[in-house]
Amino acid sequence: METNLTLEKEFIISQKTFFEALLNKNASFMNENLHEDFIFTSPRAVILNKEGFIQNFCFNPNLTFEVFQSSDENAIIIDSTSILYCLVQVKISEQTEFWERITFALIKKDDKWLTLTMTATFVP
Repeated sequence: METNLTLEKEFIISQKTFFEALLNKNASFMNENLHEDFIFTSPRAVILNKEGFIQNFCFNPNLTFEVFQSSDENAIIIDSTSILYCLVQVKISEQTEFWERITFALIKKDDKWLTLTMTATFVP
């Protein structure tokens, strides 16, 4: 049986894999790991559903990430819901780097954890 500490570590690893998939524009990872009702809220309050996130964010040719590195990761797990939050260093090609606070909500569906929401806010 998985303990919450084990699950917390797994979520932190999966979040790092998520950011790696963003860097590599890995659509299959996103399709498999985002809930069908996924919602992304950007730091500028743009809201995208799963399809919009994959097409307009992951595969946006104007967004080529050089750095998408997280730190200060924490997870809270209650039954089949998890909240994962972290600080993220972001650098888009040929632009200045910046920091975001990102919060994920994950839910367990058919014994698999799927990302339901992702919310990003700029860190001053």
